[in-house]
Amino acid sequence: MLDRRRVILAGGAALALMRVPGAMAQSGYPNKPVRVIVPYPPGGASDITARVLAEQLGPRLGQPVIVENRAGANGAIGIGFVAKSAADGYTLAAVASSHAFSRTLYPKLPYDPVGDFIAITQTTRTPVVLVSSATLPARNLNELVELIKASPGRYAFASSGNGSNTHIFGQWFCAIAGLRMIHAPYKGSTPAQLDLISGQVAITFDTLPAVRPHILSDKIRLIAAAGKQRLRQFPEVPTIAESGYPSFDAESWSALLAPKHTPPEIVARLNKDVVDALHTEEVSARLREAGSEIVGDPSSQAQKMMEEEEKRYSALIKELDIKLE
Repeated sequence: MLDRRRVILAGGAALALMRVPGAMAQSGYPNKPVRVIVPYPPGGASDITARVLAEQLGPRLGQPVIVENRAGANGAIGIGFVAKSAADGYTLAAVASSHAFSRTLYPKLPYDPVGDFIAITQTTRTPVVLVSSATLPARNLNELVELIKASPGRYAFASSGNGSNTHIFGQWFCAIAGLRMIHAPYKGSTPAQLDLISGQVAITFDTLPAVRPHILSDKIRLIAAAGKQRLRQFPEVPTIAESGYPSFDAESWSALLAPKHTPPEIVARLNKDVVDALHTEEVSARLREAGSEIVGDPSSQAQKMMEEEEKRYSALIKELDIKLE
């Protein structure tokens, strides 16, 4: 009788376990490589962060962490791929701040940028800067504005693509400074920088890590910091806000997301290991040297941040009546 009861209890426990989605997978997570999809071209802040992080995250998970670029449609291709992936912790997305407001610009997106994902953590905050071609005579923000105003419609500002955060920042600055410029969208930050260096475009907004090497080599000119605070790496450079445009406050951030319904145990495991990796001396030093600031917050806090960013930038986009060309 005792043996029969043990069999019945064991069978009942197994049946109950089968009813819990992903229960068997959770117990051995991870047992295969984890993919991090960067939905943008190589070279941007999210790509840099993902690759630096992956080197230290893999040993903590005990599995390789593979970073894969799936660029296109301002991130929609790669992010859509993750949204449709199994919610098992093996396919993640490394997104930039433009992810949060993409639905305002693309109402027909096949996914909800906030509601269809769970944030693992906000990995970094990254200063945004206004840089100009070194071929221009302007050496500060006031001189740059005067130069552009003197020839309405002559100069172009570059962005990393229609609907990107650099597109929004450029349109925003033109609106508050009263500038009439041509928008020149590129397929990523790198080609935009190349045309900025050659003088094909006049200015662009970009993250500090993406343009810092060109600033240091004097290939482009650092005009102003776009956030409320001056840059730790270039404290002598003023902000746009303190230069006469107090409402301007732009920065970028990166976050690691998983598909909605990823089991809480896996989210917690990933959050712990990612945050631990971010705070290693090697990762934090490399990201800080590049210009980013480490965040590594709880999942719930990162999720709340994305919701707030969606509201903030969606309101701005509507106020400026920004339309995609």
